[in-house]
Amino acid sequence: MNNDEELFPQISQWFSSLNTHMDDTAANISEMPYGNEMGAFTILLVFLVLRTVFTKIVMSILRRVAKRTENTIDDEIVEVSEKPVNFLIVVIGLSLSINALELPNNWTNFTDPLIASLYTYTLFWLFFCMIAPLTRALFTVGNRFGRKVNEDLQHFSMRTVEVIIIVIGGVAILEQWDINVSAFLGGIGLAGMAIALAAKDTVANLFGTLMIFTDKTFHKGDWIQTPEVEGTVELIGLRATKVRTFAKALVNVPNAKMADSPITNWSRMTNRRIKMTIGVEYRTTADQLERIIARFRDFLSNDPNVERPERVPQMVHLSDFGASSININLYYFTVTTNWEEWRQIQSDHIIAFKKIVEEEGSAFAFPSRTIYVDNPNTSIMD
Repeated sequence: MNNDEELFPQISQWFSSLNTHMDDTAANISEMPYGNEMGAFTILLVFLVLRTVFTKIVMSILRRVAKRTENTIDDEIVEVSEKPVNFLIVVIGLSLSINALELPNNWTNFTDPLIASLYTYTLFWLFFCMIAPLTRALFTVGNRFGRKVNEDLQHFSMRTVEVIIIVIGGVAILEQWDINVSAFLGGIGLAGMAIALAAKDTVANLFGTLMIFTDKTFHKGDWIQTPEVEGTVELIGLRATKVRTFAKALVNVPNAKMADSPITNWSRMTNRRIKMTIGVEYRTTADQLERIIARFRDFLSNDPNVERPERVPQMVHLSDFGASSININLYYFTVTTNWEEWRQIQSDHIIAFKKIVEEEGSAFAFPSRTIYVDNPNTSIMD
């Protein structure tokens, strides 16, 4: 206890001596020619060195601490905050340097709002950088509680918050320069109607975006078809939806138009449909037709790639007498919805159906025309 009582006065005396020494040093520098300029430069140089030290040492320690946790949110926060904090150190050094210069009042009227604007900019820059990791963390917590949010809505939410941060930050910086933003906005009230007319499409697209998210019409990666475009959704933006067509062209469709259009979402198919008509020759007997139809039905019933008839229609029937064939109509669905797999299944089925027809002694018909000539002695000349 006695040692502690003796130690604290010694530490206090040491700091007092250090402060006196620094004041004397600053006074000596200020008395030198260009002393204020040298002091300001020294302060700025010290803070530039501190920025390097912060990046090399402090940030590396924070990264190691963040890696010890199970989640990655803190790792992302450390990474995105590095540049704003580095800039903040420079701004602090610049502020102290300007104070060391002891500028006249006509200069401080400019430098004071400038430094305040830089502090404000740094603060909102840090907020802006943290939007993405904090939003992902928020939606991750929601997913754990059974409220899963799709990626498009997350993207929309982040963009909305970013716009809000930019607007608030811009207003705060203008306020540092004594610019009355409220008066400025009121001054443009006369032009409000023109602005509203010019922005009506933008507002309509924003409401269209909200309708798409609310109705959950489609998500990123879905295959959709509208009267204007068909392809895969790459991005649902604030203004437009980007659709990659099957020709690999990128089409931007305004969300207002997308929300008002009939949309077929092929990605939400439960099964893919196959329908075909097989025409057999007229010489095929009734018994052969019955066996062919029975084998077609048996083939589809035993194929694991074909969906069960309890869930979807599965029909094989004679449909009609064609011009040159007796037509058999097949209507069924595959289990897969993958387009490439569906094409391969349909190809395999066509081969299997042809084998069945050939094994039953019949054949596929082809368009033909028979001409009967009454007088066999009549010659036909070209």
